[in-house]
Amino acid sequence: MQTLFSNIKKVRLLPILLVLASGVIIGVYALLNVYWGYESQNWPTTEGLIIDSRIAGSTRIIGRKAFLKYEYYVDGVPYISRIVSYTWKCVDYQGSIDILREYPEGKRALVYYDPENPHNAVLKTEISGRILWLFLLSAMTILIGLRGLQWKLGKEGPPQ
Repeated sequence: MQTLFSNIKKVRLLPILLVLASGVIIGVYALLNVYWGYESQNWPTTEGLIIDSRIAGSTRIIGRKAFLKYEYYVDGVPYISRIVSYTWKCVDYQGSIDILREYPEGKRALVYYDPENPHNAVLKTEISGRILWLFLLSAMTILIGLRGLQWKLGKEGPPQ
């Protein structure tokens, strides 16, 4: 028979389990981005045009980041994308400035597109170390969740 106390114990575990799930989701997202980055190295190319290149975002919370938009054509059909690379994740202002210098508005650029789904396209196909922070965030989140679970179970014992 479940008591009110056992239900409270389960509810108190929910935030810890959510932290653990978040860590796993972040890790899976990072792995998928590395996989897509690897796959994009074999994609065909087409010429594209940078139609928007600017700094966007707040200086206080997330930081100012590069915002790119480029247009490209595959078999006469126009597409628009914003992805620089699956593994290039802009985490600093200087990285944003470097990308904007490399891809100014109006510049023609080589675009790599997925032949099976031309909506998926990137400007760079290298596997960048900039994605490492996602793996670190995932590992830290999982460790914090496991530590919280260990503390919670050690303090109250396993849920009945």
